[in-house]
Amino acid sequence: MAITTKERTELRQELVGQGYSWEYIDEWQPKISLYRHRTMVSPSGEVVSEAGTRLDNLPGNPDYVSRKARVGLFPWPPSDSCTCRWCAGRNTGAKLVQPSPEKTEENKPDPRVRGKRRLGPYAQSS
Repeated sequence: MAITTKERTELRQELVGQGYSWEYIDEWQPKISLYRHRTMVSPSGEVVSEAGTRLDNLPGNPDYVSRKARVGLFPWPPSDSCTCRWCAGRNTGAKLVQPSPEKTEENKPDPRVRGKRRLGPYAQSS
């Protein structure tokens, strides 16, 4: 199945955003090994496959690799320097400190403000 230039550009941008090189879409290998960066858990809560497990002989097609990157499969092993959301969550999860209740009340956000955007005068009055 052929993809259009627009689809190819979007796929390239998505792969680059997930940590792949710019040239991957042009120079991909037919078969690659992927590593789990997310622990796979069954619906009953049992660990099926640990993070760091290597899966060999998978297709290297850019579309397939992009889909697998969304669920935590990358061609490099997980490490402390990995910036994917699963490794970052695992590395900072142990260092997470709960704020004290006094600080939480002081820093309570204004309910009229969402993120960095500010409401105009008409929306603030209602």
